[in-house]
This record gives sequence, C-alpha cells and structure tokens, in this order.
Amino acid sequence: MRTKALFGLAALAVGLSTSVAQNVYSLNVVGYVNVSLQANKLSFLSIPLTPNGGNYNITNSIVLSDAQDGAALYIWTGTGWNPNAPSWIGGYGWDSTDVTIPSGVGFFITSKANSTVTFVGDVPQGAIAYNIPAGLSTLANKVPVSANFPGATIGHDGDSMLTWNQTAQKWSDAVGFIGGYGWDGGTATTNGPALDPAQGAFYVNTGAALPFTQNFTVQ
Repeated sequence: MRTKALFGLAALAVGLSTSVAQNVYSLNVVGYVNVSLQANKLSFLSIPLTPNGGNYNITNSIVLSDAQDGAALYIWTGTGWNPNAPSWIGGYGWDSTDVTIPSGVGFFITSKANSTVTFVGDVPQGAIAYNIPAGLSTLANKVPVSANFPGATIGHDGDSMLTWNQTAQKWSDAVGFIGGYGWDGGTATTNGPALDPAQGAFYVNTGAALPFTQNFTVQ
C-alpha cells in the first residue's frame, strides 16, 4: 500500500503525460541518442551515454534548444521528487548549475515544445557497475540499447519494477521478481521489462542493496 501511494503521489505531483521515441547511432565507442519530446508532456528518461569528460552536470549532459524555455527536470531524492526542479531558460541554459544526474538513474523532464533532445557521449564498454539501493529508487540501463533489464538473476523475491506508460500517461502495472525464476508480469521476460535507450524505470527493492555488473562491448 505504501509503495502504491508513493507512486500515485509521484505521478500526481508531476501531473503531466509523456511520449518518447528514440534513435541510437554509434561509431566505435562514440555515439548519440535522440529522444523526441512533445509539447506540454512528460518523459521519464535517463542519460544513456557517458558525457564528454565524464561530467554528468546537467549543464553538460542535458542540453536543450531555446524553444524549450520553461522545460524542467524532476529528480528522485530517494524519498520523493526534489521540489527545486531545475528549469531551462532559453538563451541561458539550466537555472541550477550544480545539479548532476549520473547514468543508470531515471528522471522526469517536462517539455514546452515539440523537439528533440540529443545525448552525446561515449558508449560505455567493459564491466559496467550498478548498485540498486534498498527501498525505492530509479534505474536505467547504462548502455544505449533496447533490452530487457536488469536480468533474470538480479532481484530479491518480491521486488518489483515500474515503467512509465507514455500512452496512458501513468505508471505501468508492476513487474515482479520471483526468486529462482526471474521477472514476471506485464510485457516483461524473465530478464525484466523492456527498456529503450534513455528510458528510466522505478525499482522497489525489498531487501539489501543489489550490486551487479553488466558486461558490454560495441560490435
């Protein structure tokens, strides 16, 4: 009940809808991901590439056009959405210059105009580390591929994940983890719900922190 109430409050607090479409292009280890934003709607995204210099400050990692004046970011603090939402000022940039969002983390972005946000950076390769904390957190694939995530062996019995339903403008039905089997429910395979590049999810961790490693190489 507590989890359901928190997610209901999260959706109500933002109070917007979303639509996201991605295209991924890569050459060797450098690439970019395009995400379509629709006017006056919300998208639940993540940073899918390592930004230039590894600098995850939003002034470096999330750059919008002047037409996006008034766009805002909603970041999960671990207990709720940060009320001090950074806002994009056309011709200037983000009004909060000390905010960072690392990869593997989901966040909401509102949009004031139909446009595209382009993430540019290096495609992570090799052994990529994750750590899902206990309780409620956001989670995203750090690799810019469409895949079921995080895998059939990652989770505690009773854990669950939710993705943002962009058409219905609400959280999807929860996908649950069954120990010894994997993820089950909705459109998920045993490896977890399908995540597109730059798409975030919510993770409900009923046990201790879950560290794991993902191995990836650009083909």
